[in-house]
Amino acid sequence: MTKLPKVFLKELTKLLGRNAVLTETEDLLPYLKDERGLLESDCSLVIRPKTTGEISETVGLCAKHRVPVVPLGGNTGLVGGGIASGGVILSLEKLNRIIHIDTLNHTMTVEAGCILANIQKAADEAGCLFPLSLGAEGSCQIGGNLSTNAGGVGVLHYGNARDLVLGIEVVLPNGLIYENLKALRKDNTGYDLKQLFIGAEGTLGIITKAVLKLYPRPRAFATILVALEELDEIL
Repeated sequence: MTKLPKVFLKELTKLLGRNAVLTETEDLLPYLKDERGLLESDCSLVIRPKTTGEISETVGLCAKHRVPVVPLGGNTGLVGGGIASGGVILSLEKLNRIIHIDTLNHTMTVEAGCILANIQKAADEAGCLFPLSLGAEGSCQIGGNLSTNAGGVGVLHYGNARDLVLGIEVVLPNGLIYENLKALRKDNTGYDLKQLFIGAEGTLGIITKAVLKLYPRPRAFATILVALEELDEIL
């Protein structure tokens, strides 16, 4: 595994505390392998900050010591996007709060480490619907969903993940925080910068919070099975 500067490890531990800095092999294993078990990170350190501020300071420290950072959500991807080649893995699992639900404006403000299924449940309990739904929803995190612009089974009706976001908060590569947690449905002021980070897979910054669109909860659900013999018949 890649060795990191001792002074960096010392400063990082002082900043976050020992419990947030994982270095033992048995502690690292769940974060190193991909969902299929085919790929493994060459990484000797996993960081688990609890707040946007801690992520900001951590990323700034990594930039200072020129240590690469790979953000990691639920680690449910199948294409190796969370695999680190050296540097450190920054897990967002501790940022798991649902901050606010606005049932009048149909919005929900969440931290990036929230499990998708928990967001769906909270929306349902509030009489609303968060329509993003996919196979890994019981373990994937909303930050990863946004970073990969996830589609899910409702994509044709509700759109991709980028269509379900009103505002966003991101830690930039230099450690600065871009905060734009607007809940406006109609906002035609300037550039829509949040769309740069959605789908960028963490290459431009680490998503830490988001304001999500909710919808009125449907009164009923129905499942229809259509069996066709030829692919052309679908069209």
